[in-house]
Amino acid sequence: MADTEPSLRITLKDVYSQVQEMKSLLERLAENLPTTTQKLEEHEKETSKIFADHEARIRRLEMRMWQILGIAGFLAAIIPLIVQFIPDIP
Repeated sequence: MADTEPSLRITLKDVYSQVQEMKSLLERLAENLPTTTQKLEEHEKETSKIFADHEARIRRLEMRMWQILGIAGFLAAIIPLIVQFIPDIP
């Protein structure tokens, strides 16, 4: 019964070759890491500038909106008083 079961033999040579492959992959990753980090930092700076610009624009729009609403409210309160002083035309 033991003869029918599949078996796998891993030699020291197999382990050594896998370790060497992992070493080469890690070396390549280590070489690319500084450039990737630099690219991420540049991207972060660009996006923070974009967000700051959008935030400033939104703040200006909000300010203008409240100014327009204030002017509209003032006009809505003042127009009936002005209309009272206009003489009726027969």
